[in-house]
Amino acid sequence: RAPRSRWCARIAWTDMTARPGPDSPRAVVLGRVGAPHGVQGWVKVTSFTEPAAGIADYPRWTLVHGHQSRQVRVLDSKRAGQNLAVRLEGIDTMDAARLLTGAEIQVDRSDLPATGPHEHYLHDLLGLEAVNREGVALGRVDEFLEMPAHPVMVLRDGKLERLVPMVPERLVAVDLEAGRVTVDWHPDD
Repeated sequence: RAPRSRWCARIAWTDMTARPGPDSPRAVVLGRVGAPHGVQGWVKVTSFTEPAAGIADYPRWTLVHGHQSRQVRVLDSKRAGQNLAVRLEGIDTMDAARLLTGAEIQVDRSDLPATGPHEHYLHDLLGLEAVNREGVALGRVDEFLEMPAHPVMVLRDGKLERLVPMVPERLVAVDLEAGRVTVDWHPDD
């Protein structure tokens, strides 16, 4: 079973930098390609999945660099210090690996594991209208910032920006059909 992405927020009404990929509204960014690792085409990877090594469990990636994209197959992975290094099909030299530096790693949304009851991928919350418990509009969910303690939801309303911690006591409800997320947050905060 594939690992849950950090973009999977557990929402329990009693009680983790994501954004849609540029190629498709169904694309989800799971990480970024870093520098080459060695001379045989391995690359370091910054993973946005939890656990980080779980990114290699997705056998096919779309690498997006600028306006170009390419499909690759993950052949192998290993720990490289505090990072993960992967070997990709068709990348056999350091020069070929260097050309991938900075590429976003995307998978199709349908490749992610199904969510359980009261669970949603943060990716699915992007673009939703955010309101507080009183129904006051706070803006649209624009992005998530990965902070050491927990993700932070960035709400934008024109030039106004609100940062709401993604913790159980702040997240009240998610209604994907209505396109709305309810948070426990004062409009002046």
